[in-house]
Amino acid sequence: MKTDRTQAFAVTQDDDALLARAAEQATGAAALPVLIRQTLAPATAIALREDDLGLAGGFAASLAEQLHEALWPDQADIDVTQISERVVLQCQATTRLCFARAIEARLCHNAPFIGMLSAELPARVEAEVGDAQDEIAAAAMSVIVAQSRFLANAAAYRIDLDELPPEILAGLVWRMVGWLQTTQGGDPVALRNAAEPLLARFDERLGRPNRMLRFCHLLELPRAGDAWAMADNGPSLLFAMLARTSGLGFDMLIDMARDAGLARLVIVLRACDVPVDKIVQVLADLALLGATPTEALPDSAAVANVTADDAARLVAGWRNAALLA
Repeated sequence: MKTDRTQAFAVTQDDDALLARAAEQATGAAALPVLIRQTLAPATAIALREDDLGLAGGFAASLAEQLHEALWPDQADIDVTQISERVVLQCQATTRLCFARAIEARLCHNAPFIGMLSAELPARVEAEVGDAQDEIAAAAMSVIVAQSRFLANAAAYRIDLDELPPEILAGLVWRMVGWLQTTQGGDPVALRNAAEPLLARFDERLGRPNRMLRFCHLLELPRAGDAWAMADNGPSLLFAMLARTSGLGFDMLIDMARDAGLARLVIVLRACDVPVDKIVQVLADLALLGATPTEALPDSAAVANVTADDAARLVAGWRNAALLA
Protein backbone atom coordinates (compact mmCIF):
# COMPACT_ATOMS: atom_id res chain seq x y z
CA MET A 1 0.00 0.00 0.00
CA LYS A 2 2.89 2.28 0.79
CA THR A 3 4.37 1.71 -2.67
CA ASP A 4 1.10 2.69 -4.36
CA ARG A 5 1.01 5.97 -2.49
CA THR A 6 4.59 6.71 -3.50
CA GLN A 7 3.81 6.03 -7.14
CA ALA A 8 0.70 8.21 -7.00
CA PHE A 9 2.77 11.03 -5.52
CA ALA A 10 5.32 10.67 -8.33
CA VAL A 11 2.59 10.95 -10.96
CA THR A 12 1.30 14.12 -9.34
CA GLN A 13 4.80 15.56 -9.28
CA ASP A 14 5.31 14.79 -13.01
CA ASP A 15 1.93 16.32 -13.79
CA ASP A 16 2.68 19.48 -11.83
CA ALA A 17 6.17 19.76 -13.32
CA LEU A 18 4.93 19.68 -16.91
CA LEU A 19 2.14 22.14 -16.22
CA ALA A 20 4.56 24.43 -14.39
CA ARG A 21 7.08 24.21 -17.21
CA ALA A 22 4.45 25.11 -19.80
CA ALA A 23 3.32 28.08 -17.71
CA GLU A 24 6.94 29.20 -17.36
CA GLN A 25 7.50 28.99 -21.11
CA ALA A 26 4.33 30.99 -21.75
CA THR A 27 5.59 33.73 -19.43
CA GLY A 28 8.97 33.79 -21.16
CA ALA A 29 7.33 33.95 -24.58
CA ALA A 30 5.71 37.27 -23.69
CA ALA A 31 9.15 38.92 -23.83
CA LEU A 32 9.98 37.51 -27.27
CA PRO A 33 9.34 40.64 -29.39
CA VAL A 34 11.71 42.65 -27.20
CA LEU A 35 14.39 39.96 -27.47
CA ILE A 36 14.04 39.76 -31.25
CA ARG A 37 14.19 43.53 -31.63
CA GLN A 38 17.27 43.77 -29.42
CA THR A 39 18.93 40.98 -31.39
CA LEU A 40 18.16 42.36 -34.83
CA ALA A 41 18.60 46.05 -34.11
CA PRO A 42 21.16 46.12 -32.64
CA ALA A 43 22.54 42.61 -32.08
CA THR A 44 22.78 41.13 -28.61
CA ALA A 45 23.73 37.80 -27.11
CA ILE A 46 20.21 36.36 -26.73
CA ALA A 47 20.18 32.62 -27.48
CA LEU A 48 17.87 32.54 -30.49
CA ARG A 49 18.54 30.59 -33.68
CA GLU A 50 20.62 32.57 -36.13
CA ASP A 51 18.74 31.21 -39.15
CA ASP A 52 15.39 32.23 -37.68
CA LEU A 53 16.73 35.67 -36.79
CA GLY A 54 18.19 36.14 -40.25
CA LEU A 55 14.93 35.25 -41.95
CA ALA A 56 12.89 37.35 -39.50
CA GLY A 57 15.17 40.29 -40.30
CA GLY A 58 14.63 39.66 -44.00
CA PHE A 59 10.87 39.63 -43.48
CA ALA A 60 11.06 42.91 -41.54
CA ALA A 61 13.10 44.49 -44.35
CA SER A 62 10.62 43.15 -46.91
CA LEU A 63 7.71 44.75 -45.06
CA ALA A 64 9.68 47.99 -44.81
CA GLU A 65 10.28 48.02 -48.58
CA GLN A 66 6.61 47.42 -49.32
CA LEU A 67 5.48 50.15 -46.93
CA HIS A 68 7.95 52.59 -48.45
CA GLU A 69 6.80 51.74 -51.96
CA ALA A 70 3.11 52.02 -51.07
CA LEU A 71 3.20 55.16 -48.94
CA TRP A 72 6.07 57.35 -50.18
CA PRO A 73 7.60 55.92 -53.37
CA ASP A 74 8.94 59.28 -54.60
CA GLN A 75 11.42 59.53 -51.73
CA ALA A 76 13.94 56.92 -52.83
CA ASP A 77 16.70 58.23 -50.57
CA ILE A 78 15.10 56.87 -47.38
CA ASP A 79 17.16 54.05 -45.90
CA VAL A 80 14.95 50.95 -45.75
CA THR A 81 17.00 49.74 -42.77
CA GLN A 82 15.73 52.74 -40.81
CA ILE A 83 12.14 51.80 -41.62
CA SER A 84 12.81 48.19 -40.63
CA GLU A 85 14.37 49.13 -37.29
CA ARG A 86 12.31 52.21 -36.35
CA VAL A 87 8.90 51.22 -37.68
CA VAL A 88 8.51 47.49 -38.32
CA LEU A 89 10.57 46.17 -35.40
CA GLN A 90 9.12 48.78 -33.05
CA CYS A 91 5.73 47.10 -33.50
CA GLN A 92 5.72 44.11 -31.14
CA ALA A 93 2.93 42.29 -32.98
CA THR A 94 4.73 42.60 -36.31
CA THR A 95 8.06 41.55 -34.80
CA ARG A 96 6.47 38.46 -33.28
CA LEU A 97 4.77 37.61 -36.59
CA CYS A 98 8.03 37.91 -38.57
CA PHE A 99 9.77 35.56 -36.17
CA ALA A 100 6.89 33.07 -36.16
CA ARG A 101 6.86 33.04 -39.96
CA ALA A 102 10.61 32.39 -39.95
CA ILE A 103 10.14 29.38 -37.66
CA GLU A 104 7.27 28.13 -39.81
CA ALA A 105 9.32 28.42 -43.01
CA ARG A 106 12.17 26.46 -41.41
CA LEU A 107 9.83 23.69 -40.27
CA CYS A 108 8.30 23.47 -43.75
CA HIS A 109 11.71 23.43 -45.39
CA ASN A 110 12.61 20.36 -43.30
CA ALA A 111 9.42 18.48 -44.29
CA PRO A 112 11.37 15.66 -46.03
CA PHE A 113 12.73 14.65 -42.61
CA ILE A 114 9.31 13.23 -41.72
CA GLY A 115 8.62 11.65 -45.09
CA MET A 116 6.75 14.49 -46.81
CA LEU A 117 7.56 14.86 -50.48
CA SER A 118 6.65 18.54 -50.49
CA ALA A 119 5.75 21.08 -47.82
CA GLU A 120 3.75 22.97 -50.45
CA LEU A 121 1.57 19.95 -51.18
CA PRO A 122 0.57 18.06 -48.00
CA ALA A 123 -1.11 14.71 -48.70
CA ARG A 124 -4.34 15.78 -46.99
CA VAL A 125 -4.65 18.90 -49.14
CA GLU A 126 -3.61 17.16 -52.36
CA ALA A 127 -6.26 14.49 -51.80
CA GLU A 128 -8.98 17.15 -51.98
CA VAL A 129 -7.89 18.66 -55.29
CA GLY A 130 -10.35 17.38 -57.86
CA ASP A 131 -13.39 18.95 -59.46
CA ALA A 132 -12.63 22.63 -59.94
CA GLN A 133 -16.27 23.45 -59.22
CA ASP A 134 -16.19 21.77 -55.83
CA GLU A 135 -15.86 24.19 -52.90
CA ILE A 136 -13.45 21.99 -50.94
CA ALA A 137 -11.31 21.38 -54.03
CA ALA A 138 -11.15 25.11 -54.65
CA ALA A 139 -10.16 25.71 -51.03
CA ALA A 140 -7.46 23.04 -51.27
CA MET A 141 -6.01 24.58 -54.43
CA SER A 142 -6.10 27.98 -52.73
CA VAL A 143 -4.04 26.59 -49.84
CA ILE A 144 -1.51 25.04 -52.21
CA VAL A 145 -1.05 28.28 -54.14
CA ALA A 146 -0.71 30.38 -50.99
CA GLN A 147 1.68 27.92 -49.34
CA SER A 148 3.85 27.71 -52.45
CA ARG A 149 4.05 31.50 -52.65
CA PHE A 150 4.89 31.80 -48.94
CA LEU A 151 7.76 29.30 -49.16
CA ALA A 152 9.08 30.75 -52.43
CA ASN A 153 9.04 34.22 -50.88
CA ALA A 154 10.73 32.93 -47.72
CA ALA A 155 13.56 31.48 -49.82
CA ALA A 156 14.09 35.01 -51.13
CA TYR A 157 13.72 36.61 -47.65
CA ARG A 158 10.42 38.20 -48.63
CA ILE A 159 6.94 38.14 -47.14
CA ASP A 160 3.61 39.36 -48.51
CA LEU A 161 1.59 42.01 -46.71
CA ASP A 162 -1.40 39.64 -46.74
CA GLU A 163 0.45 37.43 -44.24
CA LEU A 164 -0.46 40.11 -41.69
CA PRO A 165 -3.88 40.12 -39.99
CA PRO A 166 -5.82 43.32 -40.72
CA GLU A 167 -5.33 44.80 -37.24
CA ILE A 168 -1.54 44.31 -37.40
CA LEU A 169 -1.35 45.70 -40.94
CA ALA A 170 -3.41 48.76 -39.95
CA GLY A 171 -1.22 49.41 -36.92
CA LEU A 172 1.93 49.06 -39.01
CA VAL A 173 0.67 51.34 -41.80
CA TRP A 174 -0.32 54.12 -39.42
CA ARG A 175 2.94 53.75 -37.50
CA MET A 176 4.75 54.21 -40.82
CA VAL A 177 2.63 57.23 -41.66
CA GLY A 178 3.43 58.80 -38.30
CA TRP A 179 7.16 58.13 -38.68
CA LEU A 180 7.30 59.56 -42.21
CA GLN A 181 5.38 62.63 -41.12
CA THR A 182 7.31 63.42 -37.95
CA THR A 183 10.86 62.40 -38.89
CA GLN A 184 10.99 62.65 -42.69
CA GLY A 185 8.81 65.71 -43.30
CA GLY A 186 6.12 63.77 -45.14
CA ASP A 187 2.97 65.63 -46.14
CA PRO A 188 0.13 64.49 -43.81
CA VAL A 189 -2.58 64.72 -46.46
CA ALA A 190 -0.58 62.87 -49.10
CA LEU A 191 0.37 60.16 -46.64
CA ARG A 192 -3.20 59.66 -45.53
CA ASN A 193 -4.37 59.56 -49.13
CA ALA A 194 -1.87 56.76 -49.76
CA ALA A 195 -2.60 54.83 -46.56
CA GLU A 196 -6.38 54.66 -46.77
CA PRO A 197 -6.57 52.99 -50.24
CA LEU A 198 -3.86 50.52 -49.20
CA LEU A 199 -5.91 49.41 -46.21
CA ALA A 200 -9.16 49.48 -48.18
CA ARG A 201 -7.74 47.07 -50.78
CA PHE A 202 -6.70 44.57 -48.14
CA ASP A 203 -8.85 41.42 -48.14
CA GLU A 204 -8.31 39.23 -45.09
CA ARG A 205 -9.91 36.25 -46.86
CA LEU A 206 -6.98 36.08 -49.29
CA GLY A 207 -4.39 35.68 -46.54
CA ARG A 208 -2.68 32.30 -46.29
CA PRO A 209 -3.63 31.57 -42.64
CA ASN A 210 -7.25 32.39 -43.43
CA ARG A 211 -7.20 30.08 -46.48
CA MET A 212 -5.92 27.24 -44.30
CA LEU A 213 -8.56 27.88 -41.65
CA ARG A 214 -11.26 27.88 -44.31
CA PHE A 215 -9.97 24.55 -45.62
CA CYS A 216 -10.11 23.17 -42.07
CA HIS A 217 -13.67 24.46 -41.70
CA LEU A 218 -14.92 22.94 -44.97
CA LEU A 219 -13.25 19.60 -44.31
CA GLU A 220 -14.27 19.71 -40.63
CA LEU A 221 -10.69 19.26 -39.47
CA PRO A 222 -9.69 17.85 -37.13
CA ARG A 223 -12.22 15.03 -37.20
CA ALA A 224 -10.46 12.35 -35.16
CA GLY A 225 -7.13 11.37 -33.68
CA ASP A 226 -5.80 10.08 -36.98
CA ALA A 227 -6.30 13.53 -38.53
CA TRP A 228 -3.30 14.85 -36.57
CA ALA A 229 -0.58 12.96 -38.45
CA MET A 230 2.13 15.50 -39.29
CA ALA A 231 3.18 13.68 -42.45
CA ASP A 232 -0.37 14.05 -43.85
CA ASN A 233 -0.82 17.70 -42.97
CA GLY A 234 2.57 19.36 -42.86
CA PRO A 235 3.42 21.83 -40.09
CA SER A 236 1.43 24.81 -41.40
CA LEU A 237 -1.89 22.99 -41.74
CA LEU A 238 -1.41 21.22 -38.41
CA PHE A 239 -0.93 24.58 -36.67
CA ALA A 240 -4.05 25.85 -38.44
CA MET A 241 -5.98 22.85 -37.11
CA LEU A 242 -4.68 23.59 -33.62
CA ALA A 243 -5.66 27.25 -33.97
CA ARG A 244 -9.19 26.30 -35.00
CA THR A 245 -9.57 23.82 -32.14
CA SER A 246 -7.84 25.67 -29.30
CA GLY A 247 -8.82 29.26 -30.10
CA LEU A 248 -5.17 30.33 -29.79
CA GLY A 249 -3.49 32.41 -32.45
CA PHE A 250 -1.69 30.78 -35.36
CA ASP A 251 1.56 32.65 -34.62
CA MET A 252 1.41 31.91 -30.90
CA LEU A 253 1.18 28.19 -31.66
CA ILE A 254 4.10 28.30 -34.11
CA ASP A 255 6.17 30.11 -31.49
CA MET A 256 5.65 27.11 -29.20
CA ALA A 257 7.68 24.96 -31.60
CA ARG A 258 10.89 26.63 -30.38
CA ASP A 259 10.35 25.62 -26.72
CA ALA A 260 12.70 23.11 -25.12
CA GLY A 261 10.69 19.93 -24.60
CA LEU A 262 7.66 21.49 -26.35
CA ALA A 263 5.78 21.67 -23.03
CA ARG A 264 3.34 24.36 -24.18
CA LEU A 265 2.35 22.31 -27.21
CA VAL A 266 1.75 19.30 -24.97
CA ILE A 267 -0.74 21.35 -22.99
CA VAL A 268 -2.50 22.63 -26.12
CA LEU A 269 -2.73 19.17 -27.67
CA ARG A 270 -4.10 17.72 -24.43
CA ALA A 271 -6.64 20.54 -24.21
CA CYS A 272 -7.74 19.65 -27.76
CA ASP A 273 -8.36 16.01 -26.72
CA VAL A 274 -5.68 14.66 -29.04
CA PRO A 275 -4.89 11.02 -28.08
CA VAL A 276 -1.68 10.58 -26.11
CA ASP A 277 0.01 8.41 -28.74
CA LYS A 278 -0.76 11.01 -31.42
CA ILE A 279 0.67 13.77 -29.19
CA VAL A 280 3.90 11.84 -28.71
CA GLN A 281 4.22 11.37 -32.47
CA VAL A 282 3.51 15.04 -33.21
CA LEU A 283 6.20 16.04 -30.71
CA ALA A 284 8.70 13.65 -32.27
CA ASP A 285 7.93 14.95 -35.76
CA LEU A 286 8.26 18.58 -34.66
CA ALA A 287 11.60 17.79 -33.04
CA LEU A 288 12.80 16.34 -36.35
CA LEU A 289 11.48 19.32 -38.31
CA GLY A 290 13.05 21.74 -35.87
CA ALA A 291 16.34 19.86 -35.64
CA THR A 292 16.03 19.89 -31.84
CA PRO A 293 17.02 17.16 -29.35
CA THR A 294 14.38 14.51 -28.73
CA GLU A 295 15.78 13.58 -25.31
CA ALA A 296 13.98 16.49 -23.65
CA LEU A 297 10.56 15.48 -25.01
CA PRO A 298 8.08 14.10 -22.44
CA ASP A 299 7.20 10.43 -22.82
CA SER A 300 3.68 9.08 -23.12
CA ALA A 301 3.37 8.61 -19.34
CA ALA A 302 4.25 12.25 -18.65
CA VAL A 303 1.82 13.42 -21.34
CA ALA A 304 -0.97 11.22 -19.99
CA ASN A 305 -0.41 12.59 -16.48
CA VAL A 306 -1.61 16.02 -17.63
CA THR A 307 -5.37 15.99 -17.29
CA ALA A 308 -7.51 17.46 -20.06
CA ASP A 309 -9.18 19.77 -17.51
CA ASP A 310 -5.90 21.19 -16.26
CA ALA A 311 -4.68 21.66 -19.81
CA ALA A 312 -7.92 23.36 -20.87
CA ARG A 313 -7.72 25.74 -17.91
CA LEU A 314 -4.14 26.73 -18.77
CA VAL A 315 -4.98 27.23 -22.45
CA ALA A 316 -8.00 29.34 -21.51
CA GLY A 317 -5.67 31.59 -19.52
CA TRP A 318 -3.33 31.98 -22.50
CA ARG A 319 -6.27 32.72 -24.76
CA ASN A 320 -7.63 35.37 -22.40
CA ALA A 321 -4.21 36.98 -22.01
CA ALA A 322 -3.78 37.11 -25.79
CA LEU A 323 -7.16 38.82 -26.19
CA LEU A 324 -6.21 41.37 -23.54
CA ALA A 325 -2.92 42.07 -25.32
